[in-house]
Amino acid sequence: MNEEIMVNEVIETTEEIATASSGKGFKVAAGVGLTVLGGFVAYKYVIKPIAAKIKAKKEQRGINAEVDNFVDVEIDE
Repeated sequence: MNEEIMVNEVIETTEEIATASSGKGFKVAAGVGLTVLGGFVAYKYVIKPIAAKIKAKKEQRGINAEVDNFVDVEIDE
């Protein structure tokens, strides 16, 4: 009788641990998923447009430098 009670308690404790662990695992998985999603959104809507804007400014500076260095040559006929 005592052994049966002990076995039942061990089974109940194991079930509680498994339930608690799986709940914690879901929380961790949800946290990781939200972090990945947040990083993707930040990259798509913040980092990528800022990088494109900086790149466009650098290219525009290069174009302006070429225009400034252009020598106007007169052709004598």
